[in-house]
Amino acid sequence: MASAVGGFFRRCAARLGALLIAAGMAGAAWGMDAAERRSILDAARPVAARDAGQPVKIKVDVLNVDTGWAVLVGELVSPSGGSPDWEKAGQCHPALDKMLWVVLKKSAAAWKVRHIDICASEPPYWYLDSLYGGLVWPCGVYAGLDAGSEDGPLEKQCRAQRVRRRP
Repeated sequence: MASAVGGFFRRCAARLGALLIAAGMAGAAWGMDAAERRSILDAARPVAARDAGQPVKIKVDVLNVDTGWAVLVGELVSPSGGSPDWEKAGQCHPALDKMLWVVLKKSAAAWKVRHIDICASEPPYWYLDSLYGGLVWPCGVYAGLDAGSEDGPLEKQCRAQRVRRRP
């Protein structure tokens, strides 16, 4: 009888562990289908092109989605795949690095750009506290992003903050 009870608890613990792992990965980009990815890029591209003053394509480095929010990190390229003419983008310094940072919110089945920086010389996620008030979006959107602090990856920091806030 004791071994049956022990086996039952082991099976329950294994199932709970699998559920927790699945819940933690729910927002990752690899769980998104091609149509969702295309929809996000189609929402970001015209805003990026407007800010760049020219047609652009988006090279994606990170694309994370979690509960109606998306974070896209990458770079802009010209339609031919080369470097855009940064002289056409008023706020970009031609000699500095240019990271693309986009935060989008899904509203009425359509993605809308909430924040965009087409030529960040440093990753905006290094400055989330001063720019946005901290880790304000769902934790899954921070997957794969590291602010270089001793606190570890941003997704881990976000999840730890959410646990501490619970009563």
